[in-house]
Amino acid sequence: MPSFHSHFAFRRVLTLALAVSVLGSAEAQSIAVERGNVVFNRGEDRRVLTNSGHDSEPSLSHDGRLVVFVRATPGRKIAAGSGEVDANEIWLIGTDGRGERRLVRGSAHADPKRLLTGLQSPQFSPDGRRIYFLSAAWATSSAVHVFDLAIGREHYLCAGNSLEMLRSGKYRGHLIVLQHRYCLGGGSYDWHWLLRPNGREVGPIGEDPAAFIELHEK
Repeated sequence: MPSFHSHFAFRRVLTLALAVSVLGSAEAQSIAVERGNVVFNRGEDRRVLTNSGHDSEPSLSHDGRLVVFVRATPGRKIAAGSGEVDANEIWLIGTDGRGERRLVRGSAHADPKRLLTGLQSPQFSPDGRRIYFLSAAWATSSAVHVFDLAIGREHYLCAGNSLEMLRSGKYRGHLIVLQHRYCLGGGSYDWHWLLRPNGREVGPIGEDPAAFIELHEK
């Protein structure tokens, strides 16, 4: 069973935390975290977008206008299948520093599919209309949730221990999700699966998605 912070999710988070480039931008844009605050860079322009000191995992929208990120809430914990987890939040802000608002607040629930805690890996869909992210859920698996910006609502999508959004190529807008599954004859395995934006399965990718991403995200 992979840990909550699987190696693949960690690689994705680290990449986003250092910098995220906007494809097709006339001027290079990137985001980073400095001392718990989100920083936006475009050419010679550097803007500190937040000042909470508790922010991490920023992700830039495809058009470079919005940033989604995780905000910690020190001292708040919520019980999940894997134990008590930080009850953090998902926030949104414009790259002009305006419109900062909370989208998802950590909340307890008896149904793991409706539990929201240990939030991580927020990512925009290529059209910027939805935000996908992970939440703690069961003892053996986290869960993928999606927030619809048009209607301002969140819902459960599927089980998953890591999340990768394909931003270009044949499968643009599809998701690569690491899932913990069980064999009919006993035992279990952890593979990455390609899913449509609505969570419906396209097919298995296997243990390592790197070659698939390199082949199809062009």
